[in-house]
Amino acid sequence: MNIPQQLEQLEKLRSEGSLSDAEFQIAKNRVIAGEPMPPYKQSAGMIHGIDERTWCTLMHISQLLIYSAIGIVIPIAMWILGKDKSDLVRRHGNRMMNWIISGFIYGVVASILCLVFIGFPLLLILAVLSIVFPILAALKCNNGEVWSYPLAIKFLPED
Repeated sequence: MNIPQQLEQLEKLRSEGSLSDAEFQIAKNRVIAGEPMPPYKQSAGMIHGIDERTWCTLMHISQLLIYSAIGIVIPIAMWILGKDKSDLVRRHGNRMMNWIISGFIYGVVASILCLVFIGFPLLLILAVLSIVFPILAALKCNNGEVWSYPLAIKFLPED
């Protein structure tokens, strides 16, 4: 695929919301510099009858169920069900999973630190961030942005 075709494909991905303006600029610069085009795929549109952007927003919000009996199953199931059908779901889901795994690790460390009484404030901070970050991610997603969770360790690629 030549450079004009790659740029046209990137523009289409940006116009349909699969790429943010910042991601578009980075990918465009890579293509112009002769580097291979990033592995973005065209939007699938619908995931199990739901608009993919709505699916991603719900996927982020579903993390708030961690404090219920359903626990962490719903966001992980949504990611697994949608990641192969939509590049947007994969990208949002990878960022979400990085936060979930990181949050679990931070929780274990803070729990151990509770033995010396310094873990309690850390657990409280983690509990607040586990509410704030998914809400922020859902708002950004609803605005067409792919947002990386702060403090998340990058276990899965966030291309």
